[in-house]
Amino acid sequence: MSVRIRIRLSGSRLATACPAPRATVLAAALAVLLPLAPAAVSAGQPSPAARIAELQRAGRVTEALALCRQENAAHPGDAVMLYNQACLENRAGNAAAAVACLRAALAAGFDDLAFAEEDPDLQGAARDGARAAIDEARRQRQDLAAWRGARLAVGKPVTLPLAAPAGGTTGGTLTLTWVATGLDLRLDVDDAGGRYLPAEGASPWAGKGGVIVALGDLREKEGVTGDVFLFAFGTEKDAGVGSLFVVETGRWQRVRELQPKFRGAGTAHLVMDASIPWSAISPYHPLTERVLGLDAVVVGADGSPGPGLTGRRLWQQPDARAIGAARLDFDLASVPAGALEGRTPTAIVTTRTMALNLVATAATAGEGSLTIDFRDGQGNSLLADGAKAEAVALVAGVNAINRAVDFGKVHRGPCRIEATLSLPSGLQASWSTWLLNLGPDWEQAYRTAIAKLPPAEQPTGEYYLAAVADAVSRHRARRHPGALTTTLGDLNLMLARFKQTGSLVPAEGSTPFVYPGPGGSDRLCQIVVPAGRPAGTPLAPVVLAGHVPEDGPRLAARILRYLEKESPRAGAAAKDGPTPAAWPVYVVADGEDPSRDGSALAELRACLQWATKRFDARAVSLVAQHGAVAPALAMMRDRDIRIDRLLLFADETLAPWPNADAAELDRRVGPSPGSPDLTWVDFEQETGVGGQGRALRAALARLGWPVRDVKVRGGSNYTQVADRACMWQAAAAGRDGGR
Repeated sequence: MSVRIRIRLSGSRLATACPAPRATVLAAALAVLLPLAPAAVSAGQPSPAARIAELQRAGRVTEALALCRQENAAHPGDAVMLYNQACLENRAGNAAAAVACLRAALAAGFDDLAFAEEDPDLQGAARDGARAAIDEARRQRQDLAAWRGARLAVGKPVTLPLAAPAGGTTGGTLTLTWVATGLDLRLDVDDAGGRYLPAEGASPWAGKGGVIVALGDLREKEGVTGDVFLFAFGTEKDAGVGSLFVVETGRWQRVRELQPKFRGAGTAHLVMDASIPWSAISPYHPLTERVLGLDAVVVGADGSPGPGLTGRRLWQQPDARAIGAARLDFDLASVPAGALEGRTPTAIVTTRTMALNLVATAATAGEGSLTIDFRDGQGNSLLADGAKAEAVALVAGVNAINRAVDFGKVHRGPCRIEATLSLPSGLQASWSTWLLNLGPDWEQAYRTAIAKLPPAEQPTGEYYLAAVADAVSRHRARRHPGALTTTLGDLNLMLARFKQTGSLVPAEGSTPFVYPGPGGSDRLCQIVVPAGRPAGTPLAPVVLAGHVPEDGPRLAARILRYLEKESPRAGAAAKDGPTPAAWPVYVVADGEDPSRDGSALAELRACLQWATKRFDARAVSLVAQHGAVAPALAMMRDRDIRIDRLLLFADETLAPWPNADAAELDRRVGPSPGSPDLTWVDFEQETGVGGQGRALRAALARLGWPVRDVKVRGGSNYTQVADRACMWQAAAAGRDGGR
């Protein structure tokens, strides 16, 4: 199957959803701000590309091809969609049309030539024509990379011409300056009429107004980057903003150090000054790469391409691995003495030894001293006997130092490899990078450990191991492990906890846990156990449902923070009071995933059934918002599960039965089941604007539901939900003597 999907489809939500530490996105010096809009299409509405992939997986090639042709007719020039059509035409037996579409895709900017060359959907009758088109594109990209490129020396500006867009007459210039900290950019284009930076602001990450720059390594034989970093520069509220596309999360993120300066907007000389720190493309650096690939394009306010180096629509494929680019050669002889940089072939180590390539610059020839060490997050050496220094012979100028590094003495997990070089001049240079050391046969080692878990807990270990294995297989070799390290750390923590206590679930604190969803499929929840539980006290589950997937870990973290701050005993009983009948355990259910097949009612029932059985509880307390409100009301009549308390949140997005009139609402809600305690939290400023909150509350009153109302003036968010769920539980515990 070769259909290419430009959006980010749901896969492992562990290694992609966990936020990476700041240093994993950029170097520690870069401050990442709030995330911008995701690159994917809106949830719940499958993109045409996703639908085409779905049809192809089902073997419905004719339907997939028809939809693909329709999309290309409606939106011409989409390189990925043209490539999809080429593959489908060939599968349908239309070899000539397949080659024609492939050529159109390559002309439109499809750059992953290596993928296309090996794609099984371009074999058979179209093979020779496809190979010829790919070879021709490869030669053109090589020529374009050299023609548009430049040779850079430290501190010496080089100006490149930006070609006018198709149908346009005005180009521009891009001046590059290699400085010690990064690559300085100055762009000069004609913005007469405000075509590129509209007065109300620009959003280049949304493809509307601003400048996109791609920078990465260069596959010299193909003229494309093999691992591209994408940057966007624009304005918001008349101030410059810069952002970076983070592959691990599939989102654009603002970065302070990328903030550009614009002047002359709306004139014949729109000038942008910006800088891309070398730390932003770490572990790539001119001293170790010597050749990098660069592309840049100005984006019109209407999303049309402006002047650019190669004319590609960079914002359309932010997660592309390969992008055609101009060649930048770096003159290493211009680098001042005292520099040291290094590179490894991968950031994930699955072998005992790995190559380390260091490049250093020395003012004079002589003997230096090199120390290679492994350190943990606190800076402590991971080598039992400490790092040993070795003598190295250095020449004046550029020195290449290659070593085979032994990881056999380093424990499995993240580590920082650090090289320190003492130069003959007395200067000392250092370089370091984070790696994830897995070691040989790492998967089997984890499987053996997981097999020792209790049967009910093995799915959690297996789920995490599968997520790690999937992330390792998809990882871009030299990118920082990022969120993958977080996921593996969670797995290690759970296995260590099991060794200590015999269970993955802590006596207090928070942990992720997998429970069986509808049909037995895996669902990931978060369990929070308050501190101070008296020995032998049963656990009473409080289930939170209806949130989006990314809010699950946030809700759990906020609940834990609230409990630690407000009461070490979770409000279950006074400190010196009687032992409570039961102790609350908070279960943050698996988030609502719009792409998942099945009903919200089935999802909620599966979670409640599991929580009741897992904690041997006679009843469950339920907190519901958004899409879980309607199933929660329906579950009140479920005879197999007892819900003794229900907390509902109403905001402007609450609309369980859109367009239903009063009679229909009454029919769906049904008469009061009687005894269960229901608390209605109304974000009144929001429910007054939209949603069915007020109509639904009126229906509950008409039908005799016993409701306790809570009015909230602030906005609805996960913090409000977590805090009020804790307060609600504490109040109920006080009334019921602990339960």
